[in-house]
Formats: sequence, structure tokens, C-alpha cells
Amino acid sequence: MLDSELIRLSKDNNQAEVRLIPNKHAPLTVANLLSLLNVEPFNQLSPILANLEEAVTQVNKLTGKRAGAEEFLFILADRNSCKIEISLSKDNMQAEINLTAGWGEHQISIDDILTELSNNKIHLGIDKQKIAAQLTQLSALSPGQDITIIAAEGQLPIHGKNAELKRQVSLARERLLQPQLKTDGNVDMRNLGEIEMVEANDLLIEKIPADDGVKGFDLLGKELLPKSGKDIKLQVGPGTCIDPNNPLQQLATMTGQVVEVRGILQVDDILTIKNVDVSTGHIKFKGSILITGDVDAEMIVQSTGDITVMGFVDSATLIAEGDVIVNKGILGRQVTSKDNFQELATKITAQGQIRAQFVQYSELTATGDITITKQLLHSVTNTKGKLTVNDGFNRRGDIVGGSVNANNGINVVSIGATSGTKTEIFCAMQEEDIREQVQDRSLELKALIEEDDSLWIKINNLPPKEKWKHDHGVVTEIKEMLHSKNRFNQQRVDDEIELQQLQLELEQYYQVHLIDVGKCIFDNVTLNIGSASTITQREYGPCRVVHNNKQIDFDYANHG
Repeated sequence: MLDSELIRLSKDNNQAEVRLIPNKHAPLTVANLLSLLNVEPFNQLSPILANLEEAVTQVNKLTGKRAGAEEFLFILADRNSCKIEISLSKDNMQAEINLTAGWGEHQISIDDILTELSNNKIHLGIDKQKIAAQLTQLSALSPGQDITIIAAEGQLPIHGKNAELKRQVSLARERLLQPQLKTDGNVDMRNLGEIEMVEANDLLIEKIPADDGVKGFDLLGKELLPKSGKDIKLQVGPGTCIDPNNPLQQLATMTGQVVEVRGILQVDDILTIKNVDVSTGHIKFKGSILITGDVDAEMIVQSTGDITVMGFVDSATLIAEGDVIVNKGILGRQVTSKDNFQELATKITAQGQIRAQFVQYSELTATGDITITKQLLHSVTNTKGKLTVNDGFNRRGDIVGGSVNANNGINVVSIGATSGTKTEIFCAMQEEDIREQVQDRSLELKALIEEDDSLWIKINNLPPKEKWKHDHGVVTEIKEMLHSKNRFNQQRVDDEIELQQLQLELEQYYQVHLIDVGKCIFDNVTLNIGSASTITQREYGPCRVVHNNKQIDFDYANHG
């Protein structure tokens, strides 16, 4: 064992020195030297392994030789304080610090980290409390061990909120077909609401303006600009106006019924008729129509607003630029056309929504949603929105027979019948359309970037300003180039965000567009979701029918 007096501190107290005579202290091992470093104050220094090994080699090599009688000085350890290494992410949004516990008495403080950050020109996004909390981990480490902490983070811009139009009045489709649940558990189908009217100066819509968002920054001080929220124009429909004292409010200018036509509110005169039959003839009215009774066979009713029928529609044609609401039922039958084809006698078409309690042997076509509260039987149904066949309590709501095509998904209690009635369901058939939009937008963005880059090259290659600052024509041309550059920048941001939204919509398309079944799917039901298709051979319980990798899946775990 080596004498502890052989080791001492250097003059600056930062190194451990040992003086050895090979002929006196050999044979020597690394363990012998490490034992000298295990006592204070040398245990506060970091061993230099290469020096230890070199000392052992030299001493043992010279043993028994003339040179072995001489004294050799070896540096075994030095005072190695904690190390701070900063790494900045590629986007300059996050600074990580690798901290190595040292052998010296000095441990890293917040001030040490702040100084190192400042040396790396990082002055923003520093969270001192977070750093202090993370530094507590360092004291638990053995010398030489390290940890990585996050010392600073940039702030992404917060994009502005889009303008919002808050409707302050109800539409017929929202007031009707909302039966109340009685205390005994039954549904009161007579309590469906009344037709609500507005008067001149009633508030229809209040606009919440778009905002500009909040700027972000990276850790080197570069501003990250947000995208301003998109504005929505408050569009005036017939019977409405913008409040002259408040441009953010839309008012009614007349007494009537509020109707939504192609997303624009208007106030319509209401034509009120008891029944539509041979005594009234066909009805075509510029405004909304309220029929307090029924619409008889072969009658045609057309409206530039809503059509509301408090009774039944039987083998008739209803065409509305707004909604079609039928309080009771829509009835029809199969008939033979002049061309000897089988068709359905009842045809309901709405630019808005269609709502009814039950439908049979009818053709329904809507731009908006279709809602049936009891049954949809042997009908042809097409909607660009969502189809709901449900009483709201998941008790009744059956699709039996016929063909259904709903772009945005289906919510239904049951599909098909115990008798195996053939029923066809089509849902989410627009994936290719969205994919084409993504491709088109990608090509447009690529062309815009190329044009933008070409313009930037022209700007960078301009001669020195002294050569053209007095040339009015060149100055005008350069101003136009800079204006185009700014316009390209904004358009590029807008197009990139729109492309991201389309890509996200495409990615999540089948997670959103699906068939939600509350109780049962019977056999002989053809289910089509996008390119996936199957025909049921048995009954299925409550589930979500989803498109999964071009296959139809029945998801029971996530249902409800």
C-alpha cells in the first residue's frame, strides 16, 4: 500500500500530484493509485484515467533498472467542476442544457445557467422557476453523471380567431321535432313548439370580429408572426339590414319568419294554408309557407324559404330553398313512370335541411342534414350533410329498405329488419374529392413558392440603390416587386394553413365520417363507407361501423 504522503495538491490546488520512485514503489496497480485519491481533499478531484494507467506502465517498466532510481512526477486528478453544455433545436424554439456533476465543491447555480444562456445569445423564453426545480436533480448525482434539462422555450404564434356570426333567433327546424319527455317516460309528440315570428328591429345576428392573434418568438429573438383570423361578411338577406348604429348587428326590417337560405338569414312573409289539395292547386310562393294541415297526392309546393307542414305529406312534391319540416309523416308509394320505370311518388328537395317524424316510399334530397325521429322506410335518401334517424332518446329510429347516401355520417338506432329486408347504406363517399383538393392545393402552393423564390432572386440581384434611387421608373418597379413579395408571403401562409387543414381532414376523414348504430344491424344490409363495403350475414349489436384500411370494421369498444 502506498504512503498517503506521496500525494499532494499542486500549487494552484487544482491538481493531485504524486511522486514515485519505480525501484521503491513497484509493483504498482491502478487500484493502488485510486486508493490515494479516496481521501480528502483529493476525493473532490476528477481522476484522469489515462494518467493513472501511464503512471502504472512507466513505474513497472523501470523497476530494477538504473533509471528506476529516479523520482517521477505524475498528475493523477484535477479539479473538474460541473459542466454546462447548451444545445439549441433546429427551429431555435427550445434550448436544452446538459449538466454534468463535478468533483469539486462548486455546484451549478441558476446564475451559471443564465450566464451560459446569455453567452449563447438566448435572452427570451427562460423559465427560472422551472430551471430551479430541475436543478434539484443535480445534487443527487454522483460525480461524472449528467442530466439534461430544458432551460428555455420559444413561443409559437397564436393564430387569430376567425370572425363568428352568432345567430340570436331560432329557426323552424330547431323549434319543431323536439318532443318533451313526460314524467312517465313516454314522449309527448304533440308538444312540438310553435312557429316563432320576428318583428322589425329584432336582432337576428351578432358578429364577433376576427382578431389578429398574438406574435410568437424564437430563442434568438426572431418574431414569429401569427395568421390573422378570417373575416366573415355579415350578409344581408331579404327582410334584413345591418344596424346603422352598429355594423356588427343584423336586424329584421319586417314582421315574418326567419329562414336560412344558403347560409344567409332572411325574413320571409309567411303564406299560411290549411291544406294543399285540388281546391288550392299547386303552390309556388316567394317566401315561407306554413301548411297547418296536409299536402295531398300529386300536389306541388315550392318556396324560396322554408316549407312547414303541420300534418302529413302524401305522394306530393315539396321544393324549398330553405328547410322542409313535416311535423307528422311523409308518405309515398311506388308508381310506374311514363317510361315504364318504377319510381317513388313523393319527392322532397331542400337546399337546407329536411325533418320529419317518419318517411316511407319517398325520395329525399337535401344539401343540409336530414333528421327523422321514428322510421325511414323503403326510401331513397341523399344528403350532403348528416343523416339522423333517432328519436333523441335512442329508443326509436329505424332505417328499413331502400337506399341511403349521407356524406357526413349516419346516426341511427337500427338498420334493416328481422325479415332480412335488403337495405343499402352509403356513407363518406367523398374521400377522393378531398384527396384531389389536397393535390390541387399542393400544386398551387408549389407554383406560388417558385414564383416567390424567383421574385426574391430578382430583388437580391438589384444593383446598389445609388444607381437607381433617382430613376422614377425603376423605383416604381421595385415598389411593385416588394408589394408582390409581401402579398406572396401572406398568400403563402394562408395556402399552407389551408393545405394543412385539408391534409388533417383527409387524415381524420374516416374517424369522423362513420355509422353510429344505437341498437342493431340486421342481416342483408349493404354497408359502404368510402371504398370499403360488406353485406351483413348476421345481426350486430350497438356499434360504430367504420372504414379501417379499406375494410369495414364493427367497433364495439368505442361505441357511445
